[in-house]
Amino acid sequence: MSSTPVLSIVVVNWNTRDLLLALLGRLFDAPRLSQEVIVVDNDSSDDSVAAARAAFPAAIVLPQTENGGFAFGVNRGLEAAKGEWVLLLNTDAEADPEQLERFVAAAAKEPDAAVFGPRITDEHGNTQRSTWQRHLPRHYLPHALFLGRLAESAQPNGAGDVDCVSGCVFLIRRAVLAETGGFDERFFMYFEEADFCERVRGAGHRVRFLPETAFVHEGGLSAAQSAERTFVAFRESTLLYHAAWHGRFWTEYVRACLVLGHLLRFGIWCTLAVVGRSRGRARLYAAALKKLLRPGYVGELCRRPRRVPTLG
Repeated sequence: MSSTPVLSIVVVNWNTRDLLLALLGRLFDAPRLSQEVIVVDNDSSDDSVAAARAAFPAAIVLPQTENGGFAFGVNRGLEAAKGEWVLLLNTDAEADPEQLERFVAAAAKEPDAAVFGPRITDEHGNTQRSTWQRHLPRHYLPHALFLGRLAESAQPNGAGDVDCVSGCVFLIRRAVLAETGGFDERFFMYFEEADFCERVRGAGHRVRFLPETAFVHEGGLSAAQSAERTFVAFRESTLLYHAAWHGRFWTEYVRACLVLGHLLRFGIWCTLAVVGRSRGRARLYAAALKKLLRPGYVGELCRRPRRVPTLG
């Protein structure tokens, strides 16, 4: 392997030891690109670090002393990465060397673009949503009223420019990091890739969807270990994103839409719980409403300074 790899693969792990080992096994199975594999472990308690080091000594394992969230873990990997390309890869995504070679080759044909996403399917071959339009305040009232499909754009069928691609398989032209910096560590989970894509496009670069390469993504396994925390984190990240890009007024509007939608859904799930359905969803919406209704919550989020590391 050359001293400067073509591809740096950054994997952020939190308590998904078996998935991590399976992914590393595929990544180190006859690689077709000069690569380095960087595992950032966010203070796992399942022996992930020792197991990865023992089974794959070629992996660069960076254990952290806290779980600072996905953006925090990504940045530790970006700081260590040396490759021309950096691929962010979830532990619940499947990737083999041939797929990676095809993906990087397709991206190399797009010199004006800096971020790339592939087509993503679940383990049964069903297409998952892997691109998003820019999040705008006007989208939230339809969602609150169960009319979200009216606010959503269709996923493109072919290659093209998009506003944002999924963070589970997220390829970055490393040179752009000197302009954008890393991910914003205010986001514990969710919306960090949307914020990053905003900054990439603001710097004059394109974000591209490249569906000729497909990856399998099982999805949500780390999040499932802490359902309430991640459910509430998604709402907080929604508001942080709008505080960063649309200001205090529109962030308050988005909060009001979230409150309306959550009250409606809380009522529905409470009714279903009475007739024997799961009470878990009602508890999640109650926890989110407690946070969303806290006095001064949006003001606090708007005052949080960006936490974006400078990267050369």
